[in-house]
Amino acid sequence: MEASNVILSTPLQQLKDEHVLLREEMNHFYEITEEIEFESGPVVIQEFARLYERIQDFNSKLKAHSKKEDDWLFPMMARHLGENDKIIVVMEFEHEKAEQHLREFLTEAEQAGPTIDEEEAQAISVYAVQAYATLIQHFDREEKVLFPLAEEILSAREKEELERRFRG
Repeated sequence: MEASNVILSTPLQQLKDEHVLLREEMNHFYEITEEIEFESGPVVIQEFARLYERIQDFNSKLKAHSKKEDDWLFPMMARHLGENDKIIVVMEFEHEKAEQHLREFLTEAEQAGPTIDEEEAQAISVYAVQAYATLIQHFDREEKVLFPLAEEILSAREKEELERRFRG
């Protein structure tokens, strides 16, 4: 069964649709990191300020998305898969890794403050690039492996429960 041909139930499709919007935002902030890397002078500081705003906004959207998976989808799937299955462990680890990169970016940017220089801005923006790389792979893995697996193993009742939780 080809994973991309799997028709997802409403809650799983919702998570996949959220990836589309999150990816768009990630692409925007990644473009800014490239500007920071390849530009010099005051432009770097201006772009870094833009990046900081984008990452703050993105971080709260990502947290809302991840919460649905961490609080509802992953535990539900883990009950079916058993504790020896590594897929949920990997997914949770990737969430933590991406969140850590974003946290490091925000913390270091705040510590540097308005007096940040070009080199600091370039160094700190690497965390945003790392978050981007982690999340691109992670979303891909969820869409190709996790969501189709969830579609297969979760009962209709569980999918309805997810849908209810996501609305609430």
